[in-house]
Amino acid sequence: MFEPIVPNGIEKQDYVSLQKKFFVNLNETIERQPVAISIGTSPGGYPIPFGSYGDFSCIVGASKSMKTYLKSALIAGYIGGKATNYFIDFKGHETNEKFVLDIDTEQSRYHVHRASKRVLTMIGADYDHYKPFALREETPKIRREFIEYLLLESEYRNHIGLVAIDGAADLLDNVNDLEASNQLAQKFMSWTSTASCHIITILHKNHGTQKPTGHLGSAILKKAETVAFVDRENDLVRVSPEYTRNYPFMEFSFRINDQNLPVEENTAF
Repeated sequence: MFEPIVPNGIEKQDYVSLQKKFFVNLNETIERQPVAISIGTSPGGYPIPFGSYGDFSCIVGASKSMKTYLKSALIAGYIGGKATNYFIDFKGHETNEKFVLDIDTEQSRYHVHRASKRVLTMIGADYDHYKPFALREETPKIRREFIEYLLLESEYRNHIGLVAIDGAADLLDNVNDLEASNQLAQKFMSWTSTASCHIITILHKNHGTQKPTGHLGSAILKKAETVAFVDRENDLVRVSPEYTRNYPFMEFSFRINDQNLPVEENTAF
């Protein structure tokens, strides 16, 4: 179980300070939440957010449904370069000098290395600010603590744009622990708010249903800015905006090309 959450280290009894901090002044002009990565534009010409800075999103799909390939495509789209050759509508915003942390909790070091090289191939260059990590051998507790260290204490802190966590279930001992699941969803919210980054995480879908696994799936479904469902149909992977707080991006499909790279359907590359 996690330690009790105390907002930003403020003592529990200091509710006067909390009142001032959290009050929403309706006479104040609040700027639009900054977009981290978008997919296309709305009829009004605004980028359609897949994810915003200070928030988190989730990819949900069955086992071997190409969730990790979609994650790689989103990371490449955020970084830029030649990634538009593969997904023309994926675009990163305010990315200059920001680190991209790609954290894998379940694959071997070899497979993490291979998947990470996929990102560099898609952008067409090396990218010093892209930092992949393989945490398979560690316990859920150490994984959580290490991620928090990366976001809040490491040399990357204050300069992190995008974080991918593949997958969320490996940060808990039991995805059906209601309290721990809610606390992890709260962690995603506090991490993104404090680090001013966007987190993309991944969840498995329950067998035979459209619901993500366990109480953790329910908690993340309620709190995430965007939840994208991935469904594999033979050689095509369909991506749909199942839940979003924003204008929904248009459903699209992708395939895996001869170079083992994800490519949006109807893209010649």
